[in-house]
Amino acid sequence: MSRDLVITHWVDATPDVLWNAYSTPELFHQFFSPEGLSIPLDSVVMEFHVGGRFEFDMVFEESGEVSPNKGIILELEAPHKMVFGEPEFMGGELRSTQTFTADNGRTLIVVTQEGLPEELIDNPEVLEAFRSSFRKLGRVLGVNTENR
Repeated sequence: MSRDLVITHWVDATPDVLWNAYSTPELFHQFFSPEGLSIPLDSVVMEFHVGGRFEFDMVFEESGEVSPNKGIILELEAPHKMVFGEPEFMGGELRSTQTFTADNGRTLIVVTQEGLPEELIDNPEVLEAFRSSFRKLGRVLGVNTENR
């Protein structure tokens, strides 16, 4: 039985604000990639309905190498839950769930990824990559963020 990767992070914004950031290509491309990578706006495809495509390229800034991400939207419960599937992720299938839970004007983001190779689950570099994208989100929105 494989384990899931679970990351939690606080953001000083409401679930509605975060939902908008995750579902608007002009905002999404600015924060979703970790530090050292970028997402060209013209690579983002969001068919924001269950069964719709969700695609983007992550570009490594040092090498220019492109990592395509191609998935489908499996669940949407605005503004609290998004579930995406990538059927061709590293030879397997990835399922990524983002939840946004309000608490006193802040929101707890919980990301759960199922189907990752075991060596990525507790990898400090993978965890830091997620954290750096949350910090970028805070900068894009002009709000504080905090690891949890």
